[in-house]
Amino acid sequence: MSRSIDILDDIRRLRPGLKKSEAQVAALVLAEPRAVLEQNVTTLAHSAGVSEATVVRFCRSVGCAGFPDFKLRLAECQARSGGTPYVSQDVAPGDGVGTLARKIFSSSAAALTAAAALLDESALADAIALLADAPRVLCVGAGASGALAQDAAHKLLRFGADAQACSDPMLARMLLVNLGERGVLLAISNTGRSGAVNDLAAAARAQGTAVVAVTAPDSALARIASITVASQPVEDTEMYTPMASRLVHLTLIDVLSTGVALRLGDPAVRHLAKVKAAINASRAPGPVSSSLPQASSDH
Repeated sequence: MSRSIDILDDIRRLRPGLKKSEAQVAALVLAEPRAVLEQNVTTLAHSAGVSEATVVRFCRSVGCAGFPDFKLRLAECQARSGGTPYVSQDVAPGDGVGTLARKIFSSSAAALTAAAALLDESALADAIALLADAPRVLCVGAGASGALAQDAAHKLLRFGADAQACSDPMLARMLLVNLGERGVLLAISNTGRSGAVNDLAAAARAQGTAVVAVTAPDSALARIASITVASQPVEDTEMYTPMASRLVHLTLIDVLSTGVALRLGDPAVRHLAKVKAAINASRAPGPVSSSLPQASSDH
């Protein structure tokens, strides 16, 4: 059975062919999707006037593995519409702490599930190969993506890659020249519309440097990049702060860095051991005691 990104579209399409009892569940979901998102299988069955087994059959009839999978897809769908500007699309005014926490966790989990289902494994493999073979990697991003670029450089450094993050456009231009033709620019942008990042990507391609982009498919940055690890933005960033989308990008960075480590093999393992040893050594007390507290490092 083919399935769309929007579970509500699937329900509308399949509703005419559902059994009468399952159609009752479909009608309730289509009428009150946000209310259904807060219900468990028992309360949904009671609201629709059917049995719990009917609810489970309905979930399978619309292409879901079961009720939990249905809830994840419904949460992802709802995360794309409505909500409170600058906070989260899924959060509504008047939500209590418990409700907003459940909504954010649910929409985040749904966004990760949806992103995993749409991964281009070939693009991932090509991006990992480029990053692993590059003598130098420059990680760039603007705004919230700048923090993701720092995270990417940090993870690659642990496995022995010569990686650096930079959020200053002028300094990034100088570092880009030093990358040369064998280096790689890792460009991160939720929408792919960041002028500073896109300009760097275009300059990289002009000098023969490969660009790996973690960004929206069919975006301006995706069209510039040598390889695009695509992720559809969950939020409308004209109104909402990227929250679930940021988690998806962090996970994609984890996938890329772990893939680099696996491709490098034993040298990456040995380098990580050296990094750990160096950090632990920096925590050891020196020959001269000090009354000052020791600084801690989260690594």
